[in-house]
Amino acid sequence: ALRAGAVFRVAHSVRCSSPSAAMAMSLDLGELNKRLSREKAKSGAITASLIWNDPADLDLHAQVTLKSGKTEHIFYGNKKAAGGHLDVDMNVADRGKGFSLNPVENIYFSNPMGGKYKIYVTNAGTKTDPKRWPQPAFKDPRRKVPFKVYLNREGKVSNAGGKISDGCRAVSCFQFSIAGGAEGTGGGGCYIVFPPMEKQTTFKELCAKYKVEWKVGSGFYAVARSEKIHNGKEMLLQNLKTDKFTVGRGKCLKFLGWPDSELKKGPKDLPADHMLFVQSTSYNRVIPPGTHVLFEVTPAEHAKHKKVNAAALKEAQKRAKEMAGGGGGAAAKAGAKAKAKAAAAAPKAKAAAKRAASPGAAAPAPKRR
Repeated sequence: ALRAGAVFRVAHSVRCSSPSAAMAMSLDLGELNKRLSREKAKSGAITASLIWNDPADLDLHAQVTLKSGKTEHIFYGNKKAAGGHLDVDMNVADRGKGFSLNPVENIYFSNPMGGKYKIYVTNAGTKTDPKRWPQPAFKDPRRKVPFKVYLNREGKVSNAGGKISDGCRAVSCFQFSIAGGAEGTGGGGCYIVFPPMEKQTTFKELCAKYKVEWKVGSGFYAVARSEKIHNGKEMLLQNLKTDKFTVGRGKCLKFLGWPDSELKKGPKDLPADHMLFVQSTSYNRVIPPGTHVLFEVTPAEHAKHKKVNAAALKEAQKRAKEMAGGGGGAAAKAGAKAKAKAAAAAPKAKAAAKRAASPGAAAPAPKRR
């Protein structure tokens, strides 16, 4: 990732006739991507990103009106709602890690819910400090701060720009609708599930095999046997019949009726035709044989992998259904096989017991001399 200082030096190395011209030049898509990389921002089926060049505290908002009529609001005071997450929020303070003269904010929706979406920008405070920021562009506390918002929907990028001063009304940037219900749009846009390996492997090896870019928090492993699930671990629950995902620990626990604490669970604890994935932040995490893996990816990556790894994805779906059928179907199948084997051996065991109980079998015949 690019260091914050590196972005700052690049922005101020541009020669132009005025500070406002410099700001306008640096609000492009290339600069946005540098800043998103610097802040380790995540992306989803829908991603909205705000970029500006000022110490002012601009804020990105997403308002979602669900089909039920309920309205959910994502902003600095409520960072997770409606399947979305404000994962980068900058310039709240005027110094430290979350402050920059080259800031960015980011909201992404891994599993967007059906409804009407509104993306807009507010200004929580225009800051001035002649000693720290002597640039003429930052002297007027009533100045209008130029900004640009980029919206990425399934790989299609559009942008909207504007200017906003302290105390000004919100500036609306995008309004659109998403089909679907409260359960979200489901899989097929953000998640890729790959089939289990016959040998032990790691996320690092799987990323190399399937050419998936590793991002911290993007790797999940399926619960394939009874194990401890530590408190706070992120989860995804896949419905194998509909290929939809329940996203987030809280929603998964609520759906499954489990307490929010350390758990010991396995496939038998899941509903039929469901598979639970638990997040791992370790690139070198060991994945046991027979374990499905899931990667959270961008819509563009999903489209590429759906085409390149079509056979692997089909195999993953097939094997997942075999394993999860009836809630722990693999174990049931193995148990049935063992039972059939025991039943086949029963007549032989019964005959042996009968011979052992007969008088002739009570003592061995005398040896010949």
